[in-house]
Amino acid sequence: MTAVVPLPTRAAALLALRRRRGLVAVPATYAEWLATARAEYDWSARHFQRMQEALDQVTAGTLRRVMFQIPIRHGKTEHNTLGYGAYRLLRDPRTRLLLGTYNQKQANKFSRGIKRLAEANGLALSKGRDAAEEWETPQGGGVRAVGAGAGVASVNADLILIDDPIGSRDDAESQAKRDQVWDWVTNDLLARCEPHTAVLFTMSRWHQDDPAGRLRDGQAGTWHVLDLPARAEPGDTLGRAEHEPLWPALRGEAWLDEKRVELTEYGFASLLQGRPRPREGGMFKWSWWGLLDAVPAVGRMVRYWDLAGTEPRGGSHDPDFSAGALLCRMTDGRTAIVDVARMRKSIAARDADLLAIARADLAAYPGRVRWWIETEAGIAGAERTQQLVRQLQNVGMPVTTEHPTGKKIHRAEPLASKAEAGNIVLCPGEWRDAFRAEAADFPNGKHDDQVDAAAGADSKLTSLHTAITTTVRT
Repeated sequence: MTAVVPLPTRAAALLALRRRRGLVAVPATYAEWLATARAEYDWSARHFQRMQEALDQVTAGTLRRVMFQIPIRHGKTEHNTLGYGAYRLLRDPRTRLLLGTYNQKQANKFSRGIKRLAEANGLALSKGRDAAEEWETPQGGGVRAVGAGAGVASVNADLILIDDPIGSRDDAESQAKRDQVWDWVTNDLLARCEPHTAVLFTMSRWHQDDPAGRLRDGQAGTWHVLDLPARAEPGDTLGRAEHEPLWPALRGEAWLDEKRVELTEYGFASLLQGRPRPREGGMFKWSWWGLLDAVPAVGRMVRYWDLAGTEPRGGSHDPDFSAGALLCRMTDGRTAIVDVARMRKSIAARDADLLAIARADLAAYPGRVRWWIETEAGIAGAERTQQLVRQLQNVGMPVTTEHPTGKKIHRAEPLASKAEAGNIVLCPGEWRDAFRAEAADFPNGKHDDQVDAAAGADSKLTSLHTAITTTVRT
């Protein structure tokens, strides 16, 4: 944090006394409060301003689930956990705050930080319950702090602060530990929610299957996500130029370059960019995929669908996805992956989404697109597929079905060979990193739906090209 001139100790004490006597109101916005209560730090960086805007909406009750995906060493705990926790208690000492992080020692440290900050700014504390893991105000509010795995039965919360529930690379790489933390976040912390409870999830990413990744996959419409990579990417939400640092005053180019060397590309992608990827070693390498700035203006297109054959089951955090990859054969012979749609829904909701995507494809690329769909297994699956085909034909989409044979790894080999040769390029889209991450882990990852869909579309484009070439020669 960049220090500025601190408040003199006597002035800070006087301010706290005046607040205790009700002579100073707590500012209406979090930014105003920080400017006086925490004037020893500079909170003017753009990522702090964006976080403050979201937190003001949480205070007002217009946002209830916010995920802050912030790089390491960018002030997220000081700002979101310690500062905002104290601010909310000062605004209303009845606030019941539940704080969770990766272990009890760290939870207690955060709790003491909130208490010191709140008390210095005028919050009265109850003398009856004043331990680090649990302390109260005379009005009935306070903080309960817990480490990952700790039970919170009988705890009610108005505000839940989850700050880095995974604290090490070893834990992040352990499937058993990720499952344990996931169960704790969902079945312990989030289970404490009442209808009005707000939840702030602040985390630097570790792994594509960490709690933030699972929440974003499974509850995408529930969370307001503030995703701020350390180096700006195309379409940056803050309006930064590509590669511009998030916090140039304190975490500029030299610092980021140093971290990239220390953490390697694997660690930098997750902890600084928030784009965790699998460790490479499968059929596809992350660096193989060329990037395009726009969708090719000409060229035949195929969208191939790998459909999940069963409904998502309650209680499972990782059911199958349905995925549809749209590929285009370019005039220079390369293949562009234009889009990858992916969903995990009931069959009825999935089919409704497919119809909407078909209409969008027809509108965006008139006369260029046809679809292929893998026939679902069994008699019931075949009947569902045919019903879906009729609906797609009614909206004007040319569609063909097939029952693929052979192992998925063999079907993906031609795509992998083209990618290695630099003949597969990716168009812009939010889907891009999720696709590359799955491909880097293929065939040993938990999911292969996107790769299977892309391989299927590439195969059909190749067949179409061969058929056209043969006809011309004949």
